[in-house]
Amino acid sequence: ITDSLSFEEACTLPTTWSTVHMALLASRPRSTDRLLLHAGAGGVGLAAGEYAQWLRSRPSTTVGQPQKHRFLHHAGFCGRTLSSRDGGAFALGASKLLGSGRLRFSLNSLSADFIACTFALLQQDGRLCEIGKRAVWSYERHEAACCNNLTM
Repeated sequence: ITDSLSFEEACTLPTTWSTVHMALLASRPRSTDRLLLHAGAGGVGLAAGEYAQWLRSRPSTTVGQPQKHRFLHHAGFCGRTLSSRDGGAFALGASKLLGSGRLRFSLNSLSADFIACTFALLQQDGRLCEIGKRAVWSYERHEAACCNNLTM
């Protein structure tokens, strides 16, 4: 453990990286795939962003505060950060970012409108990996919305 991490912070790293590894392993991203990582400035979001860039995928991310947008801009997400504060702003920004393309995978930890918007952005064989704790969709609601792209 380096001096930059406390013991408590270091203890979270195996869980964080294991979560990311299992989520991305399930989606099997390719270098041409577009990925969306919700809450990109959090622990799992940062790890997933680094992992996805290592795989040479094209990750985009959601963040809320302007300083987090700037941080991720400098971390290699230049022009690929979206709002996590407003569902409408997220939907508009994602549509502009993707153009006519669609997402192959999303790692979601947000709730409410973000779940529905994210499902709408997935391609036919796309996957949504849900790691959130609030307002998580049931399997029945998911099945009513689309076909076979939920990983829990």
